[in-house]
Amino acid sequence: MSRTSVEGPLFVSRGILATACFVLWILNFYLAFEAGSKAGAALWHVLAAGLDLLGLVVAFQASDAATPRGWLANLRATWLVLAISSACCAALAAVQETGLALIGANALLSAVAVLLVSHLWNLRGFATLTLATAAINTALYAVTPGADGRTTSNILFLSLLPGVVGTVSVLLRRDAIQRKGACGLSERLDALTRAINAKTSAQELELSITKTRIDELIAKVARARSLPLDPAMAREARELGGHLRQLLLEEWSDSWLQEALELEGLGGSVVIAQPTDVVEELPESSRPAILAATMLMVVGATLRGTQQGGTAPRSGAAHRIHFFAEKAGHDDARLTWRIGGVHKNRLSPLLWTELDSLGRAKARNDREGCSIVVDTAGRRR
Repeated sequence: MSRTSVEGPLFVSRGILATACFVLWILNFYLAFEAGSKAGAALWHVLAAGLDLLGLVVAFQASDAATPRGWLANLRATWLVLAISSACCAALAAVQETGLALIGANALLSAVAVLLVSHLWNLRGFATLTLATAAINTALYAVTPGADGRTTSNILFLSLLPGVVGTVSVLLRRDAIQRKGACGLSERLDALTRAINAKTSAQELELSITKTRIDELIAKVARARSLPLDPAMAREARELGGHLRQLLLEEWSDSWLQEALELEGLGGSVVIAQPTDVVEELPESSRPAILAATMLMVVGATLRGTQQGGTAPRSGAAHRIHFFAEKAGHDDARLTWRIGGVHKNRLSPLLWTELDSLGRAKARNDREGCSIVVDTAGRRR
């Protein structure tokens, strides 16, 4: 249910990240070459630069949307091993005269590469990998000959800075998307309300016209002086009776939720359990949140059905929403959504905002999908 579990792409541009990493690698290679030529430890410098370049190749592959999702965990683990090996080589090659620049460049390269390797991960995984890389780099350089407290603190700062900037950028972008999504959803609900009101008004007008015609027919029958009735009048009575029956069936066959979903073209994606009397008794103040939550679940299930790989329920599960409302006390109601083929952490953060406005929400995953239950205290008429 936390937005930190929603998988990437986390950052705006994969190309910018890859370019920044390559530029830093060139700088790192230059510093390593200069240090190696002066200190005579060229082998360690070349090995560190080679491991860094191989790590960038792995990170670039891990950030590619075409890479199978099942490979990503192994690619991230491989990158971490290469980054640690490179840091060890850089620490072995460092000397006091050139140590800070070389060590700092290597730590900064690793920290920025974390953004690239975590591009298709989630925010929690990105933060964890950032902290792990920073801790390992700082620990290695703390025991490097000639290192002091100032150098160690600088390495820690350089290792954490890209991670902090990346985390803040992700949170700001997601908040902006959430606000934009909430605004768009509100506009859709307003338009849907107007459409429902227009349809209801048309139905009421049709019922009123039918009632007037029935009253006129009854008046004609009352004025008739002979039985049986005239065949034309009998035919008109049968037609009015059938039309009235059809109007009443349309009026009571669907709940407001089913009607709203059909107007949005989502009627086939949601099954509303019968009877629907509890749904009809829900107050109008809670109906927009229920409708919005159901629409967001349908969108989440549809998007999940088009994706491949990742942690998901069994592939045979149907991406369909089942909704059931039941009484849970005198004025309370329990609302249950069953979503086939989707886990709760794949759903939009906007969904939980809508559910929180209804009451206490509980979600549970299983092999077939997930179930969401909301207890609405005092929310029935």
